[in-house]
Amino acid sequence: MIIWFNCKITDQRLNPQSIIRYNLRNDNRFDIAKYSFASFAPLEPLTSKFIFNLELADSHSDRQAEMEAWLKGIFPADKLSIHWYRANNIAQWQEIKEEIDQIGDDLIFPAGNEDHIFLDSNIEVFKRGLELIKQDPYPYATLMTSHYPESIRAAHYFKGTPSSCGNYVSYEMVNNDAIRVMKKQYFEWYLDTAKNSDALLFRTEHWNNIGILSNKLYIPTKEQFRHFDGYAHVQVGADTCPPLEIPQGFFDGMIVRYGYSDRQQDTVNINPMAEQLYTVDHEKGADHRYTLDELPLFWKQYIKQTDISADVDQSKMNQAYDTHLLQMTRVNVNWFHVGARFDESNYPPANWINNHTKEYLFYE
Repeated sequence: MIIWFNCKITDQRLNPQSIIRYNLRNDNRFDIAKYSFASFAPLEPLTSKFIFNLELADSHSDRQAEMEAWLKGIFPADKLSIHWYRANNIAQWQEIKEEIDQIGDDLIFPAGNEDHIFLDSNIEVFKRGLELIKQDPYPYATLMTSHYPESIRAAHYFKGTPSSCGNYVSYEMVNNDAIRVMKKQYFEWYLDTAKNSDALLFRTEHWNNIGILSNKLYIPTKEQFRHFDGYAHVQVGADTCPPLEIPQGFFDGMIVRYGYSDRQQDTVNINPMAEQLYTVDHEKGADHRYTLDELPLFWKQYIKQTDISADVDQSKMNQAYDTHLLQMTRVNVNWFHVGARFDESNYPPANWINNHTKEYLFYE
């Protein structure tokens, strides 16, 4: 897989009215980009090249050396390629295609966003997704990486087919999202289809007015990535799958505080049994509902201390974590763009998540 970021790092938001932060900080986009890029580092064994096309704007325009040092510190030199401009037209995309051709990899992840965070505790589910689309003879088979609550609901709503491994469900729809891994043949379709050399094109969504193909989407049964700003735009609320913020102390060394019922500032408060998250309860809410072995894989090298409550009952923690996994698949969502409503009448089968639970096996 080749991972290609094509980003303009700016604090200007296209639709600021749609971004709801609840009790979370408004982190600046430069730090968010660093955090996001770090989250991709565990995918290195699956990646032949990390290509970065970066334009630094606003107050970040003079921070090129800082970003370059950050990237060189988290990715192997022989797998890193940096260009200090965003590819904004088809000619510049063609330049990237030439670089991709020389690498010779058949899978491309055109991660056009610097704000999707890889959250899984291991890379096995993601690795299996790459294998599935490689093995699928359909040229437009893609791996959907983010937007889990709505994607898993859509997979059931549109009568998706579970894979034999239990880690994916696949279905077909037209889709140009820039959060998919695709085959090189599909990537090249975009370049062959764009005829206007002056058109502003920096994400695959910009092909919506040019052409959209039907994709076979492979949807993971466990959340892999999350959009930093969450999914309020499709009515996903603050407590089950909220927006993210950069954890306290991430760049200097995090202190993880696990299993406590109260909240302590300047630490990362983790409790799968928490009644509410910090997004809802700014006094007692937990930051996350992970178990310790389910912390995001990329966090591990940034944790300097873990403080575990003496009252932790790990079996109960595991059960609470499993319940949270189930709740993640049962968030009600409005897909206005296709006229679909995912509600209590069409929950996906609970057993779809059995590969990822710790105590429970769901049979529904």
